[in-house]
Amino acid sequence: MKRALSIAFVSTMMVCVSSPLAAQAPQGATPAAPQGGGGGGRATVTPRITTFQASPGSIKPGESFVLSWAVESGTPTIDNDIGPVAQRGTIKVTPKATTTYTISMGGGAVTRSVTVTVAGTTPVAPGAANNAGPRPIFRIDGKPDFSGMYGFTGMAGFGRGNRGAANGPPPPASPFANLPAQPTLKPGVKNTATPKPAGEYADCLPVPGDQAFDVPYPFQIIQNKNYVIIINEYPGTFRIIPIDAPHPADADPTWMGDSVAKWDGDTLVVDTIAYNGKHAIGGIQEPSESFHTIERLTRTSGTEIFYEIVYEDPEKATGQWHKTRTFTADTRPGVIKVMEFVCENNRDYLPLFGPQGPPAAGQGRGGRGQ
Repeated sequence: MKRALSIAFVSTMMVCVSSPLAAQAPQGATPAAPQGGGGGGRATVTPRITTFQASPGSIKPGESFVLSWAVESGTPTIDNDIGPVAQRGTIKVTPKATTTYTISMGGGAVTRSVTVTVAGTTPVAPGAANNAGPRPIFRIDGKPDFSGMYGFTGMAGFGRGNRGAANGPPPPASPFANLPAQPTLKPGVKNTATPKPAGEYADCLPVPGDQAFDVPYPFQIIQNKNYVIIINEYPGTFRIIPIDAPHPADADPTWMGDSVAKWDGDTLVVDTIAYNGKHAIGGIQEPSESFHTIERLTRTSGTEIFYEIVYEDPEKATGQWHKTRTFTADTRPGVIKVMEFVCENNRDYLPLFGPQGPPAAGQGRGGRGQ
């Protein structure tokens, strides 16, 4: 596992160093076949199911079993109301009758089945359709629950920062909707870092605020009525955000800043101060001690969060500016938590590419588990 994570990280950083905004190849995507007859291309990898099993294989009515699987080079799907799943995973299933489960890849070109016998029942028809319907909006103490996995979870179709949702619900009303997308610097302000970081996202240093959502690794939200916790798989950072609590009287500057939250109707408003200014955020290379952000999270469906962040830096910029995006939860069975990420070499990564330098944008492979 450690070796696999190291490979995933180095591959991802090849993209991130060359262009933090380059498109990433989703986990499970099959590499394109080499063009022409020359060497140097990547051969097509055939999807393969390595394991698919049920334990135990025979149960009594009302009992459950564990279904587990592992596949390579592709996005698997399991029938009988399970649907798309991660490349590796386990789920607990409680069938009402004897059922045959089939995992398939490549549009059904590769399949494997397993039957679980429920004593005294008549087997159900194979391949039952998934009729689960839209996921409801769950609530905690009357407020929307944002808990879940988001961002670069390896889910096919995920884009950088998951800004899509063009066909989803319209964005909620916001008092900041008409703000510009870029800062207006005050006269004489030089918006450069000194010295400019060579690795930027790839230097293993903490990534604050919305920048933390721009890396090709997932993040997880955990919530109860008193706290919202955001855990970023890369580079292993977290934010513990108390709800309805004030900032400390003299908050110590940190990479992630000091965050507190309150509710504005069904929108969670996160107020963050005390950034340490050591990482670019919101288009400001070296934020001042007065840099401040307001994040607004609104559930627009059972799986989508509309995210808006408002920036202000009274010492360097005039007025406020903002950015928006939509995050879609990865609700596939088996995708339930971020993985441990450890930077073994906490230096910038440019020397690791050798004299040829990093690859051109789009030529690396990003995503979890590559």
